[in-house]
Amino acid sequence: MTDERERLITILTASLEALRTTLPLNTEAVLHDLTRPESSVVNIVNGHVSGRKAGDALLSGPEDDTGFLGLLNASQRVPSQVFSGYTTTTLSGTTLNSASTIYYSEDGVPLVAFCINVDMDVVLKLKRDLDYLLHPAAAAESPDNPLGEIQDKSLDDVISKYRPTGSESKIDFRKRVISEIHAQGFFKIKGSVNHVAKALGVTRYTVYNYLDKLNDKA
Repeated sequence: MTDERERLITILTASLEALRTTLPLNTEAVLHDLTRPESSVVNIVNGHVSGRKAGDALLSGPEDDTGFLGLLNASQRVPSQVFSGYTTTTLSGTTLNSASTIYYSEDGVPLVAFCINVDMDVVLKLKRDLDYLLHPAAAAESPDNPLGEIQDKSLDDVISKYRPTGSESKIDFRKRVISEIHAQGFFKIKGSVNHVAKALGVTRYTVYNYLDKLNDKA
């Protein structure tokens, strides 16, 4: 099994090095040795996307990684399994589009994972900038606030009332705060996105990303 794992790592490392010269800076490629979860990251390209480096643990990666469902079944009888079309979230709250391939031994033991993570904040920023240039009147935030007495309230006071629950992660807490503030109409106030982003310790593009998802559900 060791020889099989080393062979896979050698082959995929060569592929990773080829990608190093071609991948855009918002796209991360990472190679994991799944037999060493405490230091699984063998090689990584654009590690700034998730904040990782070679030698980091398997659990240091983004949350909600559907790709690692392939680790739960230790009796796979296929050479590899692909997981695609899902999203993960970094510790800083950035949402990534992700895909993973897990490679197994002949006995069905997970050996190696090859993963791709794409930070879409850059793309969303470009889209918003283009929208602003093409439709400045529609993209500009309205100076009018139809929220009555809410206008006199401080966003800091509102945000300070929120507290994470015992079982709630930082990311889930941020999503809940943004969702509830959105429902109250606070994002109609000029400058509110930057204000909320600073208060929650994320970028404004992360807030925009959450808002886009809320609007898609509406």
